[in-house]
Amino acid sequence: MNEAIKFLEENSLVYLATVGLDGNAKVRPILYYFEENGKPYFCTANTKPMYKEIQENPNCEICVATPTFEWLRISGEVEEVDDLELKQKVLDINELVKTLYQTADNPTFVLFTVSGDATIADFSGNPPKTYEI
Repeated sequence: MNEAIKFLEENSLVYLATVGLDGNAKVRPILYYFEENGKPYFCTANTKPMYKEIQENPNCEICVATPTFEWLRISGEVEEVDDLELKQKVLDINELVKTLYQTADNPTFVLFTVSGDATIADFSGNPPKTYEI
């Protein structure tokens, strides 16, 4: 597991930035759920504006920070993942998601990952660490 995934494991509330359908930046909090084959996994509903935005333009950026002023940024592309076993994994680890979608085959339930470049930085003056996700 690389340091970027470890950072997500320790800081699961992240902020996802997309290009809105109106052309303006949109940022919202989402949850990181787990890593599989080096990829971080997140979910949403296909009825939300965020889903429509990533369908139109899959470029995004994720950011999360710690109380000690370390941060992770992932710049990349969203990839929708249609895998019932992975969707079930999200349902099994998060009661809220299970309440919302009930089953892995719920047609509204969308699982996605982000592939790209990850950077961990802080205010120490040390160079940032970079990873590929």
